[in-house]
Amino acid sequence: MRQTDCLAFIQSYYNMGMEFFTPRVLNLQSTDGKAMGEFPILYYITAAFYHLFGPHEFILRLINLALISIGFFNIFRLFLVLLNDIVYAFTFTFIFLSSTVLLYYANNFLPDAGALGLTFSAFYYFYRFITNQNDRKYFIISTILLTFASLIKITYGIYLVAALLTYVFSISFLFKRQKLTINRGYLLGYILAILLIVGWYFYVIYYNNANHVESFLTTTTPIWKLSADRISIVWDYITHYWYYEYYYPTSIHTMFVIVIAGLFFINKTDKIFLFFVSTTILGSACYIMLFFNQFKDHDYYFLTLIPTILLLVINSFMSIKNNYPKLVNSWITKIILITIMVLSLNFGREKLTNRYITPDIIFSPIGIQLNHGDQYLQSINVHQTDKIVVIKDNTPNGSLYFLNRRGWTFADTNKLAKSKAILLQSDFLILTDTTLINNTTIAHLKKTKVGEFNSAAIYQLIK
Repeated sequence: MRQTDCLAFIQSYYNMGMEFFTPRVLNLQSTDGKAMGEFPILYYITAAFYHLFGPHEFILRLINLALISIGFFNIFRLFLVLLNDIVYAFTFTFIFLSSTVLLYYANNFLPDAGALGLTFSAFYYFYRFITNQNDRKYFIISTILLTFASLIKITYGIYLVAALLTYVFSISFLFKRQKLTINRGYLLGYILAILLIVGWYFYVIYYNNANHVESFLTTTTPIWKLSADRISIVWDYITHYWYYEYYYPTSIHTMFVIVIAGLFFINKTDKIFLFFVSTTILGSACYIMLFFNQFKDHDYYFLTLIPTILLLVINSFMSIKNNYPKLVNSWITKIILITIMVLSLNFGREKLTNRYITPDIIFSPIGIQLNHGDQYLQSINVHQTDKIVVIKDNTPNGSLYFLNRRGWTFADTNKLAKSKAILLQSDFLILTDTTLINNTTIAHLKKTKVGEFNSAAIYQLIK
């Protein structure tokens, strides 16, 4: 469902003009379809490519895939610097890549994977900056990447805040003997980045409120507002339903063992890196508490936690390596982790395949039924400027996207019966289930049948 919302933003930019600050969707439930979910830079860029190469869905997929691929390449570079071992750098990179949730959304339309990729790239450049604060280019690159990641998905702002706090910590506590002081330019850069993000999301809230948008979440769903039963249900989904989608269970157990073992040698950890990890853990804990309810139905909320898990595991592994270098450098240990990596990648592949072949009985049928319906509507003179009502559709923009038209969608006829104003604005009615023609609400409408496409009946409404 959320994927077609993303595509609706792109289609609206492409069809109705490249006005960056007034994004729209196809569903007209809000004022003229105006709505905003996140910083629409990826949608805007994709729409620009549409004007160059034509409307092809793979373009947004390719952008997200490129961002996450570059991100993991930079994570590999970071691991190589931290661990000084190409085998472990390679192995850990692919273990963290093997998450089914990550693999699925890396080749998808949601902006979460793109934000994750930008965050991973930022980690490499931030580490280079924090270990060599005289080189401004690393500060500039890391801050820009973290800023865009946070704009695209505000929850990734925890890593920008962690970077700021780590920079202040590195100066205030560790480098006193070198008489280093806080660089005002760096500090101002971080503050401006945070103010930009906060300002943008105030604009998002204003924009959605002004246009009466109800379909995009711009508030938190904190755990303390949930009932005990609801908390139990969400927790059950996390630990059972989604658990095997996060990572291969053995990989999860291995990460857990590494983290627990690393706690015993925390005194051997680099203090700056440890502080950065600690702040991301605190930020992630706040994120979980604030958005706990979303973890029930939205597996992609897990993606925001992957950078924290990655940092925690690597920091713990570095601690173990500092205390038991012979054990860690042993080929037996390396072969064990390589085996876990291979099994984890294979597990992720199998789970990903199941995702693609398992039918979605709630949201997918509308896309299958109405795919390429745009051409048919053109052939029966349903113009792109005509407004349509679609019944039944459980998504806000799914059918409208495949039909390339603006209008309204209803899951059933109950709400339609109360929406006379919408019917007055509509030019055509599309019934994806032709048995609905006998429904009282539909039967009483003045209409003329003008066509049928894949068992979907199209009626012109007579006003």
